Amino acid sequence: MLAVPITFRIFAADDRGYPFAKITAVLLLTYVSWLLAFAGVPFHLALTISLIALAAVSVALAVPRRAELSAWLKADGRVHVLRHMGVWTAGFLFFAWERSLSPDIFGAEKYMDFSFFNTLTRTDVMPPQDPWMSGKPFNYYYFGYLMFANLARLTPAPNHIAYNLCVATVGGLAAGGIVALALRLTRRWPFALLGGAMGVVLGNLDGFFQVWEKNSLTNIDYWRSSRVVAKGDTINEFPFFSTIHGDLHPHFMVLPVTMLLLGLLLDPKLFAPRNDDDANSWSGLLPFLLIAFVLGAMIVISTWEAPVAAMLVFLLAGRFQPLWPLLARARITLALRLLGALILGYVFFLPFYIGFVAPTVPPGPNEFCIGPACIKIAQTSLAEFLTVFGGLLFAPAILIAANASVQLPNKPEARHLLIATVAFGIVAAGLAGNAVILLLAALVIAGLACAYGPDTTGDQRTGYLLLTAASVALWACEVFYLKDPYGDKLYRMNTVFKLYFQAWILLSVAAPWSLQQLLARRWSWAPAPRAIAAATAALLIASCAYPFGLSVGRANYVGRNGTLDGNAYLAREHPDDYAAIDWLRRNVSGLPVLLEASGDPYSYYARFSANTGLPTVMGWANHEGLWRSHESDVERRKSDVRKIYSANSLDEARALLDQYHVEYLLVGDLERKDFPTGLDKFAALPVAFRQGNTIVYRLKS
Repeated sequence: MLAVPITFRIFAADDRGYPFAKITAVLLLTYVSWLLAFAGVPFHLALTISLIALAAVSVALAVPRRAELSAWLKADGRVHVLRHMGVWTAGFLFFAWERSLSPDIFGAEKYMDFSFFNTLTRTDVMPPQDPWMSGKPFNYYYFGYLMFANLARLTPAPNHIAYNLCVATVGGLAAGGIVALALRLTRRWPFALLGGAMGVVLGNLDGFFQVWEKNSLTNIDYWRSSRVVAKGDTINEFPFFSTIHGDLHPHFMVLPVTMLLLGLLLDPKLFAPRNDDDANSWSGLLPFLLIAFVLGAMIVISTWEAPVAAMLVFLLAGRFQPLWPLLARARITLALRLLGALILGYVFFLPFYIGFVAPTVPPGPNEFCIGPACIKIAQTSLAEFLTVFGGLLFAPAILIAANASVQLPNKPEARHLLIATVAFGIVAAGLAGNAVILLLAALVIAGLACAYGPDTTGDQRTGYLLLTAASVALWACEVFYLKDPYGDKLYRMNTVFKLYFQAWILLSVAAPWSLQQLLARRWSWAPAPRAIAAATAALLIASCAYPFGLSVGRANYVGRNGTLDGNAYLAREHPDDYAAIDWLRRNVSGLPVLLEASGDPYSYYARFSANTGLPTVMGWANHEGLWRSHESDVERRKSDVRKIYSANSLDEARALLDQYHVEYLLVGDLERKDFPTGLDKFAALPVAFRQGNTIVYRLKS
């Protein structure tokens, strides 16, 4: 509610920005407190100041417009608030229940995510200290973690429960945002709710294929459906998978901010044409200042958002302008304003970039790269592609094909686009023989033709441009990639991962609108609407196999033992380590350095630092090596950890312990396994905590 007066002032849509008020509040709180901490204010105090400041600004905005606010609530506003509140609440509770079926904060990237989350609830300074490389600042995109760590700071829930609540929060905010955006396009709640379901509840068609293959609804391999393309050499996550998987990762945490960006771009007034007198006035430039801040936040949360987000701004902010001529003054002005917004977004978040070094991977001998971007025609099979996007693309593809066939012959510019489509298709086919490239290129160019057709209305153009943007993102995966450091087979793993994820969101907003347009269209073949509705229903039912089968299977397995305690597995499987972790949480304040064994990624190693947020000398070296490809410390620290544990005497280890300012030294089952000799020397140290095989030694009082 603190942000409602702000969104009410900004948005002109019927909902007055209410569906985006929650993420607006979290984003503003985090940004202001983050800046204050960089200025030297202790972070806990900075967060309190920011909360008070947000309340004061909201009151200052609400009081002069209280009559307008009251009138809106008495008219349609109350209905909008209650409905959108209901969508958010249903989404949040649904995903909280899903997390309770598999709550463990363990496996995949969860230890990394939880270590960042815990550290950011402890830190009082910026930039924060890396929990897996003590004494070093973060060299990773931590702003999203800080947003949700702030929610944990402001609530009484312990972190091992708050983490799962934050995952559910992202799911609920994404559901609410997609429903609100789809409602703006369709103006019909059934289609808007369908968009929310497509966005965050439904799965891809692999779930249906698994049910068919195994003849069982509840025996679904949930991992397989996220590794469809290139036989698992890429990642094709979708929001439902990400939410039940539970990695609080940048590509996932940025979802609500993406909703905010789209909410601004789809507002009916913010980018509407203005008179020449005020086009360059403060009111004309204000939307781009808002876009600059939101774009800057998205990129600092997950840098992979930059290209698609910039494309969306260019397409949607310019949707009121004609397509031809391409180099019209208005489009050049728009491009310059977009460039200015990107630069200003960088300036808004400059404290993050100071000291941050982006990891790089040098090109191989057969790679053509310009900067970080490389070019290579991929070989995604049409079957793989349609398995992932067949359900979402069916209605949009039919709509574009039906309308393009009418639009293209009628206008000179449309004919030019048709010629370009044919020429591009021939070249692409000759170079690659890739049916996916052909399909997506056709959707891109025909989608533009439909968007700027003579009979296209404003809302229709918005829908077509969303489809075009999604198609461009998917097409780019077949041609360009940012090289991953995982070997030749996995060269485009993250490119497919991140762009597919973003395209899924855009299609989930535009697909219900496409279906609405198809059902309302006049067809020469009378049964066409019923056939389209039946085919769409069949695809939707098939897309339900994944979420329904997984949920039922997990619910049957868990029974009444569901919990949101992400550390319940520790108490059950590693009770001695759990007791030590609980002691550290309760008795150690600040960020003193602890020492534990360093080992393989995606494993139980680094469990003390991950579950407390206390920095360790070296956590998962694999990850630190990726984040700090410009540094040589990673291997040396790994070696130093081994030297300390395996040294023959405490005196041999003392210099390294002092060098890294270690205050707590941990010995548990992992350390006993990795270092069968040499641990007895620590018996001379004071014991701070002991239970079973796990001992916490205190080096400094």
